[in-house]
Amino acid sequence: MNEDDELEYLKVPVDFPRTVAEGAIPGTQPKFSVMNYGGRFYMPGCTPPEIYERWQICEEIAQQLTIKLREAKEGKRSQMSEAEILAQYLSRLIRTNLTSKAEAWWVIQRVAAILEWPIQSLDEIDP
Repeated sequence: MNEDDELEYLKVPVDFPRTVAEGAIPGTQPKFSVMNYGGRFYMPGCTPPEIYERWQICEEIAQQLTIKLREAKEGKRSQMSEAEILAQYLSRLIRTNLTSKAEAWWVIQRVAAILEWPIQSLDEIDP
């Protein structure tokens, strides 16, 4: 772990979902699984490098979807509302299994923010 890495990890937005990778450990006594990173303990899947990697993937998906949704709104989906387009792409993203459901929601919210589409319209989305 170096200083440059730590600065990169700070780029992850606070609202980015932290998906915990649950595990099972055999035995009769109570146990829990943690990862040691930089002298701190984290739930599996929640170390700074793991979260940073997931955020980079989701940000890349958001940038790609921004282009797709803009084209969709200007093209064959021009009759649809922005909320309907977001809902359609949210359900598609969830079905791809590229992200967790929480990450898919974050991606769609990020796309809406980039496109300056009303965020309150996301309340209408029911994937």
